[in-house]
Formats: sequence, C-alpha cells, structure tokens
Amino acid sequence: MRLTDDLDRLILAAVSDDFMTLEFIADKLFKPVGGVPARLDAGTIQSRLLSLISDKLINAYLLHADPPYITSITIGYDALSTSWFYITQRGRKCLGNSSRKGARVPRRGTDPAKGGYTSAITF
Repeated sequence: MRLTDDLDRLILAAVSDDFMTLEFIADKLFKPVGGVPARLDAGTIQSRLLSLISDKLINAYLLHADPPYITSITIGYDALSTSWFYITQRGRKCLGNSSRKGARVPRRGTDPAKGGYTSAITF
C-alpha cells in the first residue's frame, strides 16, 4: 500500500470525531508510535490535507463565537493554519471502506480454533 493511502487514512481518522486544526492533526501524526518517530514533514501533511479537501473527503471551516458558528470556506496553503477541518460523509465512507479492505470475510463452517471463522455471530 502506498504511503499516501496510509497518510490519508490517518488524516481522515484524525478529523472524524470533531473539528480539528492543522496543528492538532500534525501533533497526532508526528507522535512516535512505539518509540519510533514518524517520518513525515509538515509540507507532506499540508499537501495531503489540500488533496483530501479537493477530493471532497474533508471540508475546511472557520469557527466563530457568534452565529453562524461554522462557515465552510475554500482554502489554499495560506489559510491552512487558521482553518478547522472535519470529515465529510464521502470521507467517512472511504475511511470505512479502507478499514474493511484488510478484514477477512468470514467463511461458513471453518474452525475458529485453526484460525478460521465461525458462522455464528454474537452481539
């Protein structure tokens, strides 16, 4: 899988629960995982973020203290630092589809003890 696919998935996940700033997204992505620092730079994150916005997977907003509290905006590199970002419905679908791609489809009647799946589902 390409680095940009993984990075796109991480950015979409970062903005999937709430409005987030570029600073928060970068902090989340630059955190070392298991003591290993991330091999990313701010320019890469900014370009991927702009790409996700142009693909309509993320929207950019200005937040206000007075109504209207949220204004959707068109964005360029100069406005990235002052904008807030949130995933779109299309972005949610892409994020959900990408997380399911790696999942195995249960097969009926295989033995779970041997690493397979069972046809029974418990909720």
